[in-house]
Amino acid sequence: MTAVLVKAIQDLRRRRLQASIVFVTALLAGATGIMALTLISQTRDPYDAAFAAQRGAHLQVVFDGHLDRATVAATPSLIGASAVGGPYASTDVQVQFESHKYPVTAIGRDDPGGRVQQLRVTAGHWPEGPGEIAVTRSFADLHRLSLGNTLKVVSAPGEPSFRVVADVADVDEGGADVSGQNAWVLTSAIAPLSGAKPPSTLMDYRFASDPTNARLQADVSTLRGSLPPGSVVSSTNYLAVRTLFHITTDIASGLLLAFSAVALLATVAIVASLVTGIVISAYREIGIMKAVGFTPLQVELVFVLQIVIPVAAGSLVALPLGTLASQPLMAASWQALQLAYQPSFSPALDAVALAGSLLVVAFAAFLPAFRAGRLRAATVIAAAGAPRGRSGRWLRRLGGSLRLPRPVVLGIGDAFARPTRALLTLATIFLGVTTVTLALGVPRSFATIITASSTGRSADVVVHRSPALSDAAASRIIGSDQRTGRVVGELDQGVAVPGIGDPVTARVFRGDPAAMGFLLVGGRWLSGPGEAIAPRALMQDAHLKLGDRFTVTAAGRPVRLVLVGESLDATNGGHTLFLDLSTVSPVEPEAAPDTYLITLRPGSDAGDYVRRVCAAQPDLLDVRTASVDSISVTQTIEQVLLVLAALMIVIAVAGIFNTLLLGARERVRDTATLKAVGMSPRQVMVMVASSAAPLALFAGALAVPAGIGLDHLFMYILGTTAGGNDIPPAVYEVFSFWELAVIPVAGLAVAVAAALIPGRWAARTRVVAALHAE
Repeated sequence: MTAVLVKAIQDLRRRRLQASIVFVTALLAGATGIMALTLISQTRDPYDAAFAAQRGAHLQVVFDGHLDRATVAATPSLIGASAVGGPYASTDVQVQFESHKYPVTAIGRDDPGGRVQQLRVTAGHWPEGPGEIAVTRSFADLHRLSLGNTLKVVSAPGEPSFRVVADVADVDEGGADVSGQNAWVLTSAIAPLSGAKPPSTLMDYRFASDPTNARLQADVSTLRGSLPPGSVVSSTNYLAVRTLFHITTDIASGLLLAFSAVALLATVAIVASLVTGIVISAYREIGIMKAVGFTPLQVELVFVLQIVIPVAAGSLVALPLGTLASQPLMAASWQALQLAYQPSFSPALDAVALAGSLLVVAFAAFLPAFRAGRLRAATVIAAAGAPRGRSGRWLRRLGGSLRLPRPVVLGIGDAFARPTRALLTLATIFLGVTTVTLALGVPRSFATIITASSTGRSADVVVHRSPALSDAAASRIIGSDQRTGRVVGELDQGVAVPGIGDPVTARVFRGDPAAMGFLLVGGRWLSGPGEAIAPRALMQDAHLKLGDRFTVTAAGRPVRLVLVGESLDATNGGHTLFLDLSTVSPVEPEAAPDTYLITLRPGSDAGDYVRRVCAAQPDLLDVRTASVDSISVTQTIEQVLLVLAALMIVIAVAGIFNTLLLGARERVRDTATLKAVGMSPRQVMVMVASSAAPLALFAGALAVPAGIGLDHLFMYILGTTAGGNDIPPAVYEVFSFWELAVIPVAGLAVAVAAALIPGRWAARTRVVAALHAE
């Protein structure tokens, strides 16, 4: 065994370049795998830790302000809650900071403590006077608020101002970029903020044990059935908040885990190709080894150890590297809750991952090494070299018929000279280009879903009006600008849908939502009163299908509807209804849009339009360009995928480099002969680079549709499991024709670049030395 180890180490020293390739690919594959496993196997969930420490609410319910507070206070007995918080007076307001306005729910609360939903003040102090307000840390970070800044409530009479005196960690709401936010003032300050409308009442419920989603839905249904119609305005449960909190980490860990598997496959292809090349180039050496007493198994172990040693080294480096690289994502989870970060890792899981990757790679190396162990010593010594590869005459004839330069014709003829190695290299390039296609497509598809669910894909500008400004006045201001194209008004309100415990958000439109780029999965768009469109999740949970008639409760009154279409709407877990304003007007005559989605005329400058419209009523209109750039989930997905694509390109380059280097070394005699008859060093480099071109083009042509297919699969899984939606074809239409053509060409360019070093090595071949050795 000592002789085997000594021989393997000596060969490693001679093949330092190939060993480095194996080390790098094993390092990249291992590091991403460890990152994913570390994220998945966190020993302590930050949300669960914060939820327990702050006695978070399992269920939060907002009741209509007309309901007697004594009746609200008696509701815990209806659902068996073991502890409660509230009742708290609350009202939706619009606050202005500098030139921007933001919707928040103001809650009257004199004390951050209590038996349920304990709010942790992370900076400043709890409001002590009527002009003070506390906001979440997430809201402050997103909008660059600091303690001492002033928020003006532009939706309330007199536009009172509040000074920010506290940053708060609230475990019962999601981040400010993906969900609405609460703010807290003294109880005495709520009534002036709500104006003529009585403030709503918020109750927090906590149960003796963690309830299931079905139990919570049943509790909301019990409350609705026990109280007058329209009493339950909205509800939120801790399971939905936890899902929202974990969505970024879950998506990132899934992507990392998938990439690590792909990278491991690429490493396997490179290893198999490398060992095959080493065996081919070492035929005579193998014969000598067997002649001096090496058994077939020992010969095989020599080749396997040449791979296992650098793989083990790369994996050992990957363990701490992957663990450290995962910590920023984990730290972000703790910091989002304003908790002290607790590093997390699992040595046992890391050891299993290391052992698994070593076994897979060792098996990949053993298959071609097995062939070496079975070679007969006398035969390979007599032959003095490996059998020559296939000539590739058909490729050369094709190149000649196209009148390509002679070095290019010779190069492309060598592309498939070793079919097994060519297939392994094709696999490496294929995986690389597939990953790049996926990295470009997924963020665009995800952004399409978010945009189509929030403002529609065609909206250029979004205008929110304050209740202090009438719908007619806002419409006049918007319509007076000649750059205004199409305008669709929207009003969101809660309705009760049979079979669904939580109130459902009805998106009530004045105008055609299809014109704003909202997406339809099936059926048709709204054409009049009494029609509704819903996503798949609501249809499933309410046991509805297209064409069904059902009755919802809006403003405490029944409204008959017919389901005419299935929409894409990733908000509210897919529990959304699209209605026309004419459907709601009979039960709510005063209902009017408070949001306006606007498309501009061609050539209009959106930034200038925003400034002009906002200047007409700076305190009562919030005007912004339609954008999803501030959503952290979109940013994280894009960043993770781009990094993974870059790593996969490195692995693909390593595979191409390895193949060309092995080929150049095998063809030393042929190259020397060509140089002897007049081929220049530059032509030699062109010949070597050309041998990579057919592989890159063929793999790229297959990889682009494969990447698009994986984009479809990923978005389908994400849409159905997290968003409650079927995904329409428009979500996948994110590539232009020229991009689909450029991606394989870019792969070809990378392959040619990877050929420069092997090409230079071949170009520097010494003719006399090479031919004299023969």
